[in-house]
Amino acid sequence: MLIPMEMTELVLSLCLMLAVYLIIIIVFFFARRKYKGGLIETVINLVICTVGFLFVADLSLFLGYQYGLSLAFTINVVFKIVAMVFLSVGGMKFFVK
Repeated sequence: MLIPMEMTELVLSLCLMLAVYLIIIIVFFFARRKYKGGLIETVINLVICTVGFLFVADLSLFLGYQYGLSLAFTINVVFKIVAMVFLSVGGMKFFVK
């Protein structure tokens, strides 16, 4: 499918954001290997899962070419909400401890 010229900038910026998410996930995977156990590993896992959900949310925007923009945007919003809920619930567990 041919991408319109005005969509090219949007697709490139989306690819850049996905690359940033992947770099963050890779860095935290190496950090998790270094800091095994305890509270730091729990925080690192929380960050990895949150960034993973945000990665899937932005990746879902590529579904717009196949299934329509409304479905792609709905999936994007759902996964961003899941990421924020995951981060807030995980953060609240630290305040409870």
